[in-house]
Amino acid sequence: MHKKTPILLYCAHGELLSEMSFVLRVNSYDVIAVTDSSAAVSACLRNKLACGLLVHTGQGDPAGRLIHRILNHNADVPLLLVDLVGDLAPVRYVDLVLYGRNTRTAHILAALQALVSKPTPRSAA
Repeated sequence: MHKKTPILLYCAHGELLSEMSFVLRVNSYDVIAVTDSSAAVSACLRNKLACGLLVHTGQGDPAGRLIHRILNHNADVPLLLVDLVGDLAPVRYVDLVLYGRNTRTAHILAALQALVSKPTPRSAA
């Protein structure tokens, strides 16, 4: 049995969070799943994570602000933003972005694999 890769999964939509965390766990990820942005920042600071996966599901979802909060706390975690709505502006601060309602689980798994296997240093913003 091989070791699972620790990642953060943030999604404000509880049902989608549950579905995604199940799929990720089946695909060899050790998932810290949270719906609260403060818990997400704490998880990034307390744990050695390979990646942070932030899922933006609609207006009023704090995923955009969460990106800045994680970066402001000097959490050196590669970030993947899945913007299911396509309306977030601060996307230049994340390492990889997937846009739109047509984003599938296969896209997310491939993007995670790319970030986890070849972490790239984040440039100063």
